[in-house]
Amino acid sequence: MNLLLMIALLPAALLTIYIYKKDRVEREPVRMIVRLLALGAFACLPASVLEMAISRVLSAFDFRNPYFASFLEAFAVAALCEELVKYFFLRRTTWRSAAFDYQFDAIVYGVSVSLGFAALENVMYVMQSGFETGLLRAVTSVPGHAIFGVFMGFFYGYAKLAEAQGRASEAREYLALSVLTPILLHGTYDFIAFSMQISELWMAPFFAYVALLYLIGLRRVNRSARDDRRITQPQTNFNVRQWFDQWQ
Repeated sequence: MNLLLMIALLPAALLTIYIYKKDRVEREPVRMIVRLLALGAFACLPASVLEMAISRVLSAFDFRNPYFASFLEAFAVAALCEELVKYFFLRRTTWRSAAFDYQFDAIVYGVSVSLGFAALENVMYVMQSGFETGLLRAVTSVPGHAIFGVFMGFFYGYAKLAEAQGRASEAREYLALSVLTPILLHGTYDFIAFSMQISELWMAPFFAYVALLYLIGLRRVNRSARDDRRITQPQTNFNVRQWFDQWQ
């Protein structure tokens, strides 16, 4: 295998295995994981089309403030299009699957589709820019996509639980959060990364944000794996206060 191709694919492969092994109650069918990885990779195509379309619309405006232009590019183009497309394939593939019977399954699914996307995206960047780009993205962009997938899956799992217990309005709220949260995290990541092209002063905030993503993402994975439960099992409703209490 070409060395650059191996460098590009290895981070996503290792992270997929790591999350898969965290599912200790009832691991998901390998065929489901492979399908989500493949769909995540395919999602690069429609996401690119949407990004080009929105970028073309935005190019008609003269944004004199480079930071405002970076903000729009980060949130309205990259984060919005990529996370929406990943969510679309996640929902179409897993929502009615009989295998989706534990809450942590949702995190496995969300990370799998996100890492499929990240893997193909990484191949394109690394093949174009080389070894150093591969090393940098191995510790920034690829884990970033995985963590966006963690939070997509976290709220997606609560949405499935709410639906199973007949709480349709709550299910819709959690589904909205499963899209909005990764868009917010992804958009912030891209905004800081784009801002580094304007000023090197953004380099320290960028790596601080990546470190914060690592921290909250790993804690969320470990807690969700530890507290995993069947989707149909009654439980106390999740609320914002519980969310903050978990970090005390």
